[in-house]
Amino acid sequence: MARDLLLEIGVEELPNLAIRDGLRQMPDLMSQFLSQNRIGFKDIKVYATPRRLAVYVFLVEERSRDFKEEVIGPIAEHCYTEEGKPTKVAIGFAKGKGVSLDQLKIIDTDKGKRIGFFKITPGVETVRLLPRLLPKLIQSLSFPKTMKWKGDLRFSRPIRWILCLFGEEIVKFNLNGIETKRVSFGHRFLSEGPIEIKSCADYVDTLKRAYVLVDQEERRKVIQRQLNELACEVGGKVVWDQELLSDVTNLVEYPNTLVATFSEGFLELPKEVLIASMCEHQRYFPLIDEEGRLLPHFLVVTNTTQEFVENIRLGNERVVAARLRDAEFFFREDKKVPLHKRVEDEKGVVFQEDLGTLFEKTQRLVRLVKVISKKIDEDLVEEAERSAFLCKADLLTEMVGEFPSLQGIMGYYYALASGEQEEVALAIKEHYLPRFTRDSLPKGDIGSILSMADKLDTIVGYFGVGLSPTGSEDPYGLRRAGTGFINIIMDKGFTISLKELIEQSLTILGNKIKKEPSEILVSALLNFFRQRIVAILTDKEIEMDLIEGVLTSSFDDPFDALKRARALHRFMKEPDFIPLVIAFKRVANILKADGKWQMADGIEEGLLVERAERELYEAYLEAKDKLSGFATVKPYDKILQVLAGLKEPIDKFFDEVMVMVEEGALRNNRLILLSKIRDLFFQVADFSYIQQG
Repeated sequence: MARDLLLEIGVEELPNLAIRDGLRQMPDLMSQFLSQNRIGFKDIKVYATPRRLAVYVFLVEERSRDFKEEVIGPIAEHCYTEEGKPTKVAIGFAKGKGVSLDQLKIIDTDKGKRIGFFKITPGVETVRLLPRLLPKLIQSLSFPKTMKWKGDLRFSRPIRWILCLFGEEIVKFNLNGIETKRVSFGHRFLSEGPIEIKSCADYVDTLKRAYVLVDQEERRKVIQRQLNELACEVGGKVVWDQELLSDVTNLVEYPNTLVATFSEGFLELPKEVLIASMCEHQRYFPLIDEEGRLLPHFLVVTNTTQEFVENIRLGNERVVAARLRDAEFFFREDKKVPLHKRVEDEKGVVFQEDLGTLFEKTQRLVRLVKVISKKIDEDLVEEAERSAFLCKADLLTEMVGEFPSLQGIMGYYYALASGEQEEVALAIKEHYLPRFTRDSLPKGDIGSILSMADKLDTIVGYFGVGLSPTGSEDPYGLRRAGTGFINIIMDKGFTISLKELIEQSLTILGNKIKKEPSEILVSALLNFFRQRIVAILTDKEIEMDLIEGVLTSSFDDPFDALKRARALHRFMKEPDFIPLVIAFKRVANILKADGKWQMADGIEEGLLVERAERELYEAYLEAKDKLSGFATVKPYDKILQVLAGLKEPIDKFFDEVMVMVEEGALRNNRLILLSKIRDLFFQVADFSYIQQG
């Protein structure tokens, strides 16, 4: 038999982050506690509202499983005489463990034959174990900030009640004076007094009658449906923000959505300002029309019934009007100062204690974008330098001070208002991209260059002052910045040297670097970017052995590494793939095994005495000639086909030619030939990393 288990922790209003932490931790903790005590169950579901965290376990076994344990004792040959009678060693072991001699057995172990026995610990009724386990579960929940209000019990907010049922039976325990009962509480304002929960199965429906949708997934769907319906009524569409939707879902127990309005005059403000004002501060949902233009309406998700809607609407409209008047004032006042005149004020803003002010970072970016632009397109240098000079100036504006998420975006509008070129303004807007995983990448070349420079200066600078990521810790978001940097290079198809850029950035940073000699820093930074490339290629579903082979060959040009990895991934499906890998490994293995040969200026044709080695040499020259014709474009699909053509002459060479002959010059010449062939393969990858099946 099995019964459902329900534990509800009733609290004061929980903050959104605490709800998220509870939802994440509770199923893992419950599964861990039950499994450790050998209590079987089918599934776990968690529920959360601002006033409760609950975990529901389906079909929990009524008794823990018996535990069969193998107890190992002394070496068997010490425990029995030649006649098979137990010695003092066996007798002492049995007595010490409280078992009879008949229960002892000879058991094969990793350390040879030993005596031992099987000990069975019988299971215990689950209802007897739960009062010990569940208080530990509650106390094991961790939150960034906790409160202590009763004894030494700490929780995100004060616990007011605990509901705990096993089927229909109360699981009785006391947590710092709070006794478990079969009661819960409904909506704070729409429901009065305690509510009896007769059984676990009645929990969700009973609370629903008390104006609590306890299932957050159900609440989310209800909110989405209400938002879409009301948006249609005013001829608009919701500006969806999944993070905002999750936050709002965690803020209400009984969602009821309403439409509110603001003055059309505010629509003259930038769209992003209106959205930030409504979403970030008030958690409203803006509406747009079919052309993407903002409508003078917004949606509010309330925590009440329809009868109170009108007063709530008027209150929220007053709040929005005040917020938008502030934004209107900020926008008007900010535009009075041209963007370029704010740059000087950056001298008073610290970017990072060791790396100097925001103004110093700006000066570094101007130099760094020039370096990058020259490698990509010299015609972009002037506009890139102007964009770099202005890109941080909007951080000094009132609007960005109020809405930090608008950095770069307001720089775009203020640059246009200051008479800057569209390309310069757009680069300022795009240079923070990508801001997070899966975020958009910059579309323009100048924005891409500026974003690369900004991220590179930050990464190299933080490494240079000893603030590189460690383990799982990355407080400055350098891994995210590094991934964005590499993704931009790959997306734009920029051919660029990581090592050169790192060295240039270190030079520009100059005496700001305090950590290690430059060659050690360059090595650490290259390894950091290599890890980012591995993660990106893995995300593109490239096999790990191919990635290792490609990057071991070279990863200094990330876009080139991407092209090689993709070509190899496609070539894996070809019948020539495995034979080619095997042929390479034959070459690589003999070069690795000898290790004593000397590289000369080249291959001496007069020492090619065997027919098979002459044929391999001719095949090598032909392949080398073809590959040299691909030096600029590098079509790796074709390059792999050329390399595949070396498979037969390589096999014939090994079948008919003895490489490791006594005559040193002959042996060395053959090894040089093989090394030249290996170098051709290295143009794509080190194939020795690639698995053969």
